[in-house]
Amino acid sequence: MGGAAYPLDAEDDTIQHGLDYLKTCQQPDGGFAEPERESNPGTSWFAMMAIVAAGQDPRTWTVKGTSAVDYWEHPGEGVQAEGTAELGRMVTLIAAVGGDPHNFGGKDHLADLKARMKPSGQFGDFVYTSYWGIFGLAATGEDTTRPLAWLKEQQNEDGGFGWMPGAESDCDDTSASIMAMTAAGEPKDSPAVKKALAYLKNAQMDDGGFNYGGSSSSNVASAAWVTQAIAAAGQDPSTWTKNERDVVSYLTDLQQPDGPFKWTAQVTDNPCRMTAAAVPALLGRPYPILPGQTSPALPAQTAAAETTPDAAATTPVAAATTDAPAAGGPWEPVTVTDDFGEQVTITKEPLRIVSLAPANTEILFALGLGDRVVGVTDYCNYPEEATTKPKVGGFSTVNIERVVAAKPDLVFAALGNTEEVVTHLRKLGLTVVTLNPDSVQGTLQDIRLVGDATGTEAEADALVTSMQTRIDAVTGKVKGTSERPTVIHAVWYDPIWVSGNGTFQDELIEIAGGKNAFPDLEGWQIVTLEKFLTTDPDVILVNSGTGMDGAENDLIYRYFSEEPRFQNLKAVKEGRVYVVPSDIIDRGGPRIVDAIEMVAADIHPELFGAEEETPAPSGAQSPGFGAFATLAGVLGACLLLRRIG
Repeated sequence: MGGAAYPLDAEDDTIQHGLDYLKTCQQPDGGFAEPERESNPGTSWFAMMAIVAAGQDPRTWTVKGTSAVDYWEHPGEGVQAEGTAELGRMVTLIAAVGGDPHNFGGKDHLADLKARMKPSGQFGDFVYTSYWGIFGLAATGEDTTRPLAWLKEQQNEDGGFGWMPGAESDCDDTSASIMAMTAAGEPKDSPAVKKALAYLKNAQMDDGGFNYGGSSSSNVASAAWVTQAIAAAGQDPSTWTKNERDVVSYLTDLQQPDGPFKWTAQVTDNPCRMTAAAVPALLGRPYPILPGQTSPALPAQTAAAETTPDAAATTPVAAATTDAPAAGGPWEPVTVTDDFGEQVTITKEPLRIVSLAPANTEILFALGLGDRVVGVTDYCNYPEEATTKPKVGGFSTVNIERVVAAKPDLVFAALGNTEEVVTHLRKLGLTVVTLNPDSVQGTLQDIRLVGDATGTEAEADALVTSMQTRIDAVTGKVKGTSERPTVIHAVWYDPIWVSGNGTFQDELIEIAGGKNAFPDLEGWQIVTLEKFLTTDPDVILVNSGTGMDGAENDLIYRYFSEEPRFQNLKAVKEGRVYVVPSDIIDRGGPRIVDAIEMVAADIHPELFGAEEETPAPSGAQSPGFGAFATLAGVLGACLLLRRIG
């Protein structure tokens, strides 16, 4: 719809079809969920915003007499706003439905939110928690002077904003920051807003859309955030073009005939969430959305329509000009069965390999195949040599064009890449083996699978034997002790996310001679502060850095060690809060044995000796806001589930 009028009217077929689809996402409890899932606060919040943006009353959206507002006003345990960002969203939602933020569901959410603001104006510890706090204050008419000043100080030299102070800029957090600044009264033509818009303009991709960052493909969620930010700044996003493609057309083209919006051009992932994000963007309604609010006036911005080549988007993928040398004699075709039951025949020796997950990459390098790897994800950071390989996107945002350009003989995919991406790659004629280790033994099996598929069976056997020997040494030592300390593995703290049963971390705790303090929780879940305190574990294990990397600031460790309300916990009083490098405890690769040994030493120092509490820092970037908003894609491949926004 290049050149068409923007914003769209609420009666436009695009909007109406999107709303009709959202109605199919509503559940009996009033909330919203993706197909075959239970109601989710994140999806439900965005759905509420889409409903209000379209001028409708969410109280009239009912299933068996229960409205969309009832889901929030009479919440179950999983809907409680525990984190700072969640609290900001709750206040924004209450304002959007015309409720009283001082008395909604029997709680004073606004007072709770204001209590989270530091003297500096920062909410919580991050940029993303702060702009959600600003949205809450702005939506309720509260003073935003201090948080606005703090937020502006976090702007990077390139004009963008990252998910935390000092983090690399990305489109999602920059867009949200623009909306927060303008909602807080920052003039739309101020230097801060102009610089942020310039950052976004330079980030526009060849298809007119936007990605979160790195080499990942463009996606609806990021494009929607940017579209709203452009509108909030008083510009017309339909004039923002790249290669004669504008961002509004990018969004509308990804709507399917039955109403939902796809995640990327190839992937239909979280369609309810994507549709709920696209509707307000196409209506020209930036956050915070309030009832009866009109879209910002959008004068023509001819300067914004000027196309600027994006080096990151237009530079072709670096590809080796020669193939890696063959391993030995003539290749005999081999058929393997991958972790999803697909029988895959490798007809020629794989001399050019693309890896679509960090664990896959670590396995390949451990088997001596590093010289054959011609493409990795943005998150493949080990070994160091892997960081020099051409990048082909993220997890759920695999850049199909870059994968194809790498001319691989074999692609190793993962659960987080989504079935649609794997199917699409196969339709393009690529040979794809998908890995999804669900246990330590599953990891050993996958190493053998990679060995079979690449002709490195001997190397795989040797690696598996070595790993099993080390595992046996740990289990042999803990077998003789009757003491099984209770252990919590925390992957985040605002709100508190822990590993329950059915997770890699749960299995590691068991192998290492401990008991998961939350055995009744399925997978990774939020626990309330009260529940955490009453559990009072013997040992607390926390991910290093920001939860998904080994960055210098061990934020999670600092929180659990320094939080005043935790000082009477047994683990804190006895100095038994330990840091485990995130990459080794969250990946189903060769270093999972390092994690087992480290966790065992933390749980049973009398058997293994003391471990260093702080791992060596690493420069790996955390996924930040975009990953928090669409976290399942990134974390599924990392065998970790953390939700940040």
